[in-house]
Amino acid sequence: MQILAEAETALKELERDIDRLRSQELREAIQQRIDEQRRAIMALRRLYN
Repeated sequence: MQILAEAETALKELERDIDRLRSQELREAIQQRIDEQRRAIMALRRLYN
């Protein structure tokens, strides 16, 4: 479970960093991938519980 917590932390840091990007298109694409990864993490948490 520690790995999943670290993955969530990394996603939060990435979200903070994408605010610095100039390209709105790129920010949206990255945010979409972050959301996909969050859903995957939640699915893994359900599997392990």
